[in-house]
Amino acid sequence: PSYDSKIAFATIEAELGKPVDEVFSEITPEPVAAASLGQVYKATLRETGEIVAVKVQRPAVLETVSLDLYLARKLGMFLRNFPALSDRLDAVALLDEFAFRFYQELDYNLECENGVKIREQMSVLPMVVIPFNYPKYTSRRVHVAEWIEGEKLSQSKADDVGALVNLGVITYLTQLL
Repeated sequence: PSYDSKIAFATIEAELGKPVDEVFSEITPEPVAAASLGQVYKATLRETGEIVAVKVQRPAVLETVSLDLYLARKLGMFLRNFPALSDRLDAVALLDEFAFRFYQELDYNLECENGVKIREQMSVLPMVVIPFNYPKYTSRRVHVAEWIEGEKLSQSKADDVGALVNLGVITYLTQLL
């Protein structure tokens, strides 16, 4: 579920250091999508007139996740007392790796940097479209990227599935190289 747009807009202003209407000439009053970590608005950049997606992190998500991970780690440390479990699985090491990756997901600056890199990497594949990222309008809790209209994979025709799977494999291999 989404959260109050007033809170999201206050987050944008705090993170970017400007009123929302100085950055965007238009922004949807309500999110166009919402998930557990944040929500997305469709907006128009005042400076360029480009239509963008504005992802705003949910309030207190870092604090909530940190508490959850701390408690899970405590449980993992307790489980070390049971050799039948701890000999087969180091829950603390597994959780530490998960936490490291999860904290990276919460840093929208890193997401923007990765978006810039993957866009460049995928530029050799004309069928793959990666949104342009805007580092100038991105912070730890706000990420602005090009708005791209698309089609849900579930709406693809059966005849397209083979080509899409092939493209997925090529895209994956391009990332590895």
